Amino acid sequence: MKHGTVAIIGAGPYGLAIAAHLKGRGIPTHIFGKPMEFWQNMPPAMYLKSSWSALSISDPAGKYSLNRFSEITGIPGRQEPVPLQTFLRYGHWFQQQVVPDVDQVYVQSLTGNGQGFHLDLADGRGIEASRVIVAAGISSFACIPDFASHLPSALVSHSQDHSDFSCFKGKSVVVIGSGQSALECAALLHEAAASVELIARGTVIWIDRRLYRYTGPAKRIFYPPSDVGPPGINWLVSFPLLFRHFSDEARRSLEARAIRPAGAPWLRPRIEKKVRITERTEVLNATERGSKVYLELSDKTTREVDHVVLGTGYRADIHKLKFIDHSLLLQVKECNGSPLLNEWFESSVPNLHFVGAPAGYAFGPLCRFVVGSKIAARQIARRATRGT
Repeated sequence: MKHGTVAIIGAGPYGLAIAAHLKGRGIPTHIFGKPMEFWQNMPPAMYLKSSWSALSISDPAGKYSLNRFSEITGIPGRQEPVPLQTFLRYGHWFQQQVVPDVDQVYVQSLTGNGQGFHLDLADGRGIEASRVIVAAGISSFACIPDFASHLPSALVSHSQDHSDFSCFKGKSVVVIGSGQSALECAALLHEAAASVELIARGTVIWIDRRLYRYTGPAKRIFYPPSDVGPPGINWLVSFPLLFRHFSDEARRSLEARAIRPAGAPWLRPRIEKKVRITERTEVLNATERGSKVYLELSDKTTREVDHVVLGTGYRADIHKLKFIDHSLLLQVKECNGSPLLNEWFESSVPNLHFVGAPAGYAFGPLCRFVVGSKIAARQIARRATRGT
C-alpha cells in the first residue's frame, strides 16, 4: 500500500461514509469487510427505529442520500417506519456508487509497528497503513447478562443471532428486555406462532411523537433531522463536538435520557394484547433442565421454557475487539472500555481512530446511529488531510 494509506476496518455505514470522505479528499484509502453485513443478518421483515431523515450515509457532496436513492429507484420516499430492506438496498447502492473497491476480507489482527500499523488479513495477506479507523460495528458488544453466560446457545441467544424466527413455531420463548430490539423480537416471535412472554426490569415505554405527527413543518423545532432522543434532549445530543465538552455527569445523564429503552409507536399494535408482558421483574437465576431452561424471577415466580432471547442491547468495550493486538490496546487510554478520543475521533495512539459505539462516551448517543457517521467522517477526513 502507498505511503500515507488509510485502512478502514469495517464496511457498514460508518466505514463507507469515512471512505467516501477520505476518497473525496484524494487520500489513499483501503476499506475491509463485508458491506452492510450486520444489517444483512437482521430479520428481513424488520423495520428501523430511526426516521427517514436520520438514515442517509454521508458523502462529501451529499449526492448519495436516501432521498436521492428514492428518486432514482422510484421507491416511495420518506417512509415511516423505514423497512430494513429499503435501507439495505440503499446501503448497497451507496457502496457500489461511492466505494466500489471494498476489500471483502476480514482483518485478523491489527498491530502497531512503530512507524504506523500492520494488518494481517484472513486471506494471508499482510499490509501496512499509516492511519487506521476502527469501524467494526456493534456485533462484538452484545450484552449477555450474568444469569445467561453459562447456558448453551440452544437455550439462550442474543437478538442479533436471529434473522428468522420460524424455528420457534409452537415453542415457548421468553424475551428479556424492554427496548426496541426486545419488543420487535417479541412481535416477530408471536407472528412466527411462538408462545412469547417479554420480561422487563422496568416498565415498557412507548415513544410518543405527537409533536412530530401534528405540527407539520414546525416539527423541526422539536425534532432535529438527527432525531435521537425526546424533544429538548435531542437538540443537545445532535452536536457531538459540543457534547464532548460536557462534564462526565452531564454526558451520562443526557445519554440515559436520549436512548432509554423504549418502543416505536408503530410496533405497539403488534405487541399489546398479543404478547404477555411481565414488568418490573428480573431473572435471578437460569438453569438448564434437559432441553428446557428454568428461570427464577425476582417476583418469586418461575418459568420453564424452550428458549430465552436476550434483547439486552450492546455495551461498547474495545477489549472485545479481538483483532486488536493486546500490546496496542494497552496503549489506548480508556474509561470502562470506551476509548478517550480527541476532536478527530483519534485515540491516545496517534492515527488510530474509533467510530460508532466506542466513540459514544466522548461524542454521545448519536454514535449509536447511522446519522452519527457524518460528523465522524468529516472530522477524520480533516485530520487525515492535515497529516501527522
